[in-house]
Amino acid sequence: MSLAEPSTIAAWTLAICRALRQAGSDPLPLLQQVGVDIRHIEQYPDSRIPVRQMTQLWQLTERSSGNAAFGLAVAQQVQPMHFRALGLLMIASDCMLTVLDKIGRYHAMISDSVNIRVIHQPDRVGFVIDPLAGVPISPLSVDAFFATLVQFARQFSGQENPLLAVELMRAPPADRTAWQQYFQVLPEFGQATNCLWFNRVLISRSDLPGDEQLARSNESQVQKYLHSMQALSWRDKVMNSLRAMLEHQEPSLVEIAALFHVSERTLRRNLQQEGCNFRELLSQARADVAAFYLRSTDETITSVALRLRFSDSASFAKAFQRWYGVPPGQYRAAQQNDLLR
Repeated sequence: MSLAEPSTIAAWTLAICRALRQAGSDPLPLLQQVGVDIRHIEQYPDSRIPVRQMTQLWQLTERSSGNAAFGLAVAQQVQPMHFRALGLLMIASDCMLTVLDKIGRYHAMISDSVNIRVIHQPDRVGFVIDPLAGVPISPLSVDAFFATLVQFARQFSGQENPLLAVELMRAPPADRTAWQQYFQVLPEFGQATNCLWFNRVLISRSDLPGDEQLARSNESQVQKYLHSMQALSWRDKVMNSLRAMLEHQEPSLVEIAALFHVSERTLRRNLQQEGCNFRELLSQARADVAAFYLRSTDETITSVALRLRFSDSASFAKAFQRWYGVPPGQYRAAQQNDLLR
């Protein structure tokens, strides 16, 4: 019951290398440690890198630089072309609000290791990055992505500070100066998720001319790219959303449909066309998250049961037996034995 290995667009690595060189460090030894061929990426920037390798690279980068805020430095080296056709779509958009919606819809082109939501409120817009259970990502990668979005927002709006608030899951750093200086607001650390809150009025304006025809052409290219990596299936999009949201609540079909700006009926029909339904996907997502916590954490079985909104450990054990053919305690013991071999 697992999804394909998450990956990210390889061009991100080019920005990391530029930032390392800017800081006086040679990126090649780090790339070699994680098995990344920079020459291949330079030749094929549309290629993909498994997120586990990219996370290792971020970790080595932080250790090598001694800078917990290095993701902010990487953002300063990012250009729209690092996002390939999605970057061109962003450039052709009419305002930053449109850019956020497009990234939310097509974020799997950049990375399918997280779930992204765009929250529309009367006076503000939230851009949310929810991690997926079992998919470790570096806090530096979130910093870099958020800092890049803020950089683009400043360019589009002509406003130096379009942000209202920044929420980050990462633990509070010893020195918060770099984040406060970059975002021009003091981020709230140790939060339940990662979110940028933008001033809706400011990001609805633009100092840059949009190009509707070019935007349509680039959007078509983005869709072709995502189809080639099978990232536009409704099953995978819904599964990613479920796996992320189960950390905080048990989402309904209505709530998931709202994330994708479609009606409940449309989402149900789209899933049926792919041979699945919402109830099945919710059960599978709960099974995936349950297995992750039993396999990778020391949480008690009762704690995992309550996390997944079961009334008690007995009902959880019954569901787990149905999913995996063994009780949760036996599953955990087997996984630990495999690690000891």
